[in-house]
Amino acid sequence: MQYSLDAGDIRALPENDIRMILRAADELINAGGRSMLVKILKGSKDKKVLEHKLDECPAYGYFRGLTMDEISTRVDWMIKEDYLRIEYNGRLPMLVFSEAGWEMEKETFAKELYQRFCRELEAGTEDILAEMKDVNRQVVYDILKMIRDSRDARFIPFLEKWKSTEVRKVRERIAGVQRALADKGSEPEISYRKARTSEAAEITGLVHKTVRKIYPRYYPGEVTEFFCMNHSKDRIRSDIQNGNVWVLLLDGQIIGTGTVEEGNHITRVYVLPEFQKKGYGTYIMNRLEERIAKEHETAVLDSSLPAFELYEKLGYQAIRRGKMPLWNDVVLVYEVMEKKLR
Repeated sequence: MQYSLDAGDIRALPENDIRMILRAADELINAGGRSMLVKILKGSKDKKVLEHKLDECPAYGYFRGLTMDEISTRVDWMIKEDYLRIEYNGRLPMLVFSEAGWEMEKETFAKELYQRFCRELEAGTEDILAEMKDVNRQVVYDILKMIRDSRDARFIPFLEKWKSTEVRKVRERIAGVQRALADKGSEPEISYRKARTSEAAEITGLVHKTVRKIYPRYYPGEVTEFFCMNHSKDRIRSDIQNGNVWVLLLDGQIIGTGTVEEGNHITRVYVLPEFQKKGYGTYIMNRLEERIAKEHETAVLDSSLPAFELYEKLGYQAIRRGKMPLWNDVVLVYEVMEKKLR
């Protein structure tokens, strides 16, 4: 590492400060470093800032009341806390998002674009549609969820024009949102099937979002990061290719997932936080058990603390306790549970 970090006396930052630093960093990912990020946040009139139109970023000048050094300590804190990382392009240090940082920025950017959708809907314009091809797929899905949740049927013709320019997967998702907006009293269309390799990134995002939202209530940060590392996109893609991953969809949106390994070992059962407490986790478990019961008498799993109560209700019993040492002297303790299926 050829750089040094100085977070000064910063011990924590408000969530909005974190989000705005990430929003400014989004303009520089793999293209710029810390000094340019500080200039954006300061509202600098630097030639390069203006040349690249970085003054149009919503976070431009967010910290205009602070000195450059005070802003730098906040940026360095973000790197130390692993919201941002530095990777080298040759000799040049470039900013990149960590997984945690991207999860937050994805939400912020999706809300920003959704607000533009609303403004253009009111104005009768469609300029934003030409930009959507270049928008991250997970951000696109978040925007569609916001449109669906708005229950505003005026979006339907807007969505139809958007749909005509998109790939099949996004067209399917848009069509689901259109159906929901057209019939506000209709029940969402539920489907359950094997995951496709092309969905590895979406499933990874679902798992990581759920872990980062729920697990900090039960575990120290090291455990949360372990689960995210353990459920990496490469590992999930491999499991999909082996035919072991299943997904639950509502109106084309993947809201839950589950995996079966080694014949009867259930793992990676997650439902997005906003869809929890609605029976979807139980539904996934029941379907996985049906699959296992065709060849095995029992199902086994390793229970996290958040899921332990659900598994008990479903008839699982703890048969032993497992321990896994992590880093910083943190030890992950989990229950190995079993259920007789026949």
